[in-house]
Amino acid sequence: MGHNISAIILKGKYEKDKAERFDLIGIYLGFNLTMFHIDHYYSAYWQAKLETQGFLNTNNAEYMLYPSEFALSELMTNISSDKNPVFAIISTDYFGGNGIQSANVYLKDKIADFEIKTINQALKYLGVKRGKKTDEFDTVRLSNHRSTPEYLDKYYDLADELGV
Repeated sequence: MGHNISAIILKGKYEKDKAERFDLIGIYLGFNLTMFHIDHYYSAYWQAKLETQGFLNTNNAEYMLYPSEFALSELMTNISSDKNPVFAIISTDYFGGNGIQSANVYLKDKIADFEIKTINQALKYLGVKRGKKTDEFDTVRLSNHRSTPEYLDKYYDLADELGV
């Protein structure tokens, strides 16, 4: 079975009504963390709509379609209760045990630690305490989220309409 997601994991509280205006549906993971599914088309669309320029620094995402538009930091700043939000952008592409993953942690719009490259490292930085028999990924049950939700499918066409 495959595992193919991109998501933002925000530390701390956020304003649900503001998040919903940006089509961000929060999934509470425990450890004061909320996950929002996104994809590259979603981030490209909001980059154009918000008229934002540039990209966030990344550690190791050159080999995948990794959402890193600066608009993602703006969205987190807009919805977070913290003026300087701490969040991770994660991405997986696995099938049958083979694949790749990427993770970067940000302090608002700056990369928090250039050594963080895996999802487990990012989750540990965000405060996840692994279980006795589970790693951080399984502790927050990310394996239950195997694919991008269908409600994001519309962003492929929306991004195309904007030419991004």
